Amino acid sequence: MMGDMATQPKTFTRWRGVSWYVGLGLLGQLIWGSYPPMAKRALMEVPKFSLLLFATAATALVGLGVMWREEPRSARQVVGFLWHEKTLWALAFVVALRSVTNISAIALTRATWVQLIYLMTPFMVALLGVGLFGEPAPRYTYEALALSTLGAVLTLVADWSNVLAGFSTRDFVGLGVAGLSMLLLAVYFQVVRRSSRQNAGRGLIMFQQGLAMTVTYAAISVFAGEDWGAWLHVSWEGWLVIAWVVGGIFALGNFVQITALSGANAALITSMMPLRLVSAIALGWWLLGERLATPLQWLGAALVLATVSGYLWLQRQE
Repeated sequence: MMGDMATQPKTFTRWRGVSWYVGLGLLGQLIWGSYPPMAKRALMEVPKFSLLLFATAATALVGLGVMWREEPRSARQVVGFLWHEKTLWALAFVVALRSVTNISAIALTRATWVQLIYLMTPFMVALLGVGLFGEPAPRYTYEALALSTLGAVLTLVADWSNVLAGFSTRDFVGLGVAGLSMLLLAVYFQVVRRSSRQNAGRGLIMFQQGLAMTVTYAAISVFAGEDWGAWLHVSWEGWLVIAWVVGGIFALGNFVQITALSGANAALITSMMPLRLVSAIALGWWLLGERLATPLQWLGAALVLATVSGYLWLQRQE
């Protein structure tokens, strides 16, 4: 009896510590869910690749801070490791390409729709494992994919008497680009699973990818002839949104997610991914006027949220 009482404070302390990291994981998912609507609002005032340049520079700085805190390496060791580690550069290429398609999709179509497409990523990861690596499909993958697809269709279509009336050519292109971006993210997850990164800490990986993307966006911005003079005419509302994209999402969001993953199960944090749609819908409505107009659209969004959440929870249990 006394032994049980003695262990109670320790058990409570452990539970409280884990719940803190779970709370951070929840916050991180909500922060990243704000990215599509916030980025779309920012793109009304500044060019997209110059925006990404500053945002990914913030990511590189966060990675540098994590690396300095957790991974004691000299500058020569960091340069030497990055020079010889080819897998990291392959990952950085996929990340950069995914980010380009991501921001392009956001610029072309509704931010809420883009986030809806990204929620399909867990299914694409499973299907890539089946098609490319001969892995067995996780239980309920096809059933969950069918239900999520139904929910996505219900969310996308506002008028069933004229299904195509709510879509422009830009919307179709944007949805296609969003699908490509989702595929690239799934490829990234598969490559990460199969890469040997025993000597690469998360801070080093984050710094390297942020640095690679910053250089990439600087080159694309110059090559595309983006008008950097637009930064001189940003409204105060625009500066608030840009500050959130750069400092809130890419810097704070990455830091919160890294901290959450350091103290809670990665599968548990990943299972919270559907929460991104919640913040995307709320901010899309508030900032951009992108509202779900019919009960069927709300039903579709709820179906996607419930299905993806249930699917990820089942995979975590197994």
